[in-house]
Amino acid sequence: MTAPYLALGLAGPHLVELTASRALLSRWDALPIAFSVLGIDRVDGSAPAPVTLASSAVGATLAGITKYGRFLIAVTPQRDHPYNIARRVASLAHLSGGRSGVLFGVGDAYAPEGPKEAPAWGGAGLGAGAPLNPQTAFDAAQAVRALEQSWPHDSIVGNRVTGILVESNRIVHVDIDNSFSIAGPLNAPEAATGASVIAWYAATVADAPPERGNDPIELVLGAAGSVPVVALGKEPPAGEIAGVVLRAGLGQSVGELLDTAERWLADGFAPVAVGGSLRAALDLSRPAPLPLTARAAFPSPKPHVHL
Repeated sequence: MTAPYLALGLAGPHLVELTASRALLSRWDALPIAFSVLGIDRVDGSAPAPVTLASSAVGATLAGITKYGRFLIAVTPQRDHPYNIARRVASLAHLSGGRSGVLFGVGDAYAPEGPKEAPAWGGAGLGAGAPLNPQTAFDAAQAVRALEQSWPHDSIVGNRVTGILVESNRIVHVDIDNSFSIAGPLNAPEAATGASVIAWYAATVADAPPERGNDPIELVLGAAGSVPVVALGKEPPAGEIAGVVLRAGLGQSVGELLDTAERWLADGFAPVAVGGSLRAALDLSRPAPLPLTARAAFPSPKPHVHL
């Protein structure tokens, strides 16, 4: 049986503690773990903590001041439209060199409630909103994947002979019309490491992502997934599992979490080489590109021979 990998789950107060300590950041960055979930308490059903930081803001900080640590930011469509989520996800992929990914949940413990008839996204007052359920979250995940791929990285050619910098005809509309209506494309190119890893949090079977075609979900965390979450102080589960997320409680420190992680890594958990992309660390293949029939957003560029 292959030994499982180890990941960490950080709640709001842990994000504050980690980003305030160079010593903790250095220890975290050197750990041979698969990834850390930033703000797991946003999506796991926990009550909001007294303090927290935005997952994507912490991700941007870690991407800039660390070299090796990989992470998932926790998001839901309750507060954020998937277009805005996609912009953050793509930006983090560029900033981190592919060390980042995104964890989708149904609801965000820290987000304000929207209208009763459309609590997802409607709370921002910028759209009609949608029901707050797994289908809406799944539709948001599909949108993020498509938007991140709408401007392919290899369309940036920088051809000095022709003067064509970008094969702009390969930038496409996503033309999504489900819980969200999005034409696209994203206003940022795909990272060199490809589309970001998309994970899902499922505490119960009822929280599982819908089963349908064009599934963007590559990893499911939680009791109903292949990567269970274990509270700090508990023993790892028996049986064959892909990995374990070790999650600290609000009364436990980041130092205690790192101490236990180091002990578990020395006692049977498979170390994952530090550095490199999250996709490579999890041995996940690149997702299929958008279909060739996707509607081009721009005409084919013409040479600029005098450049």
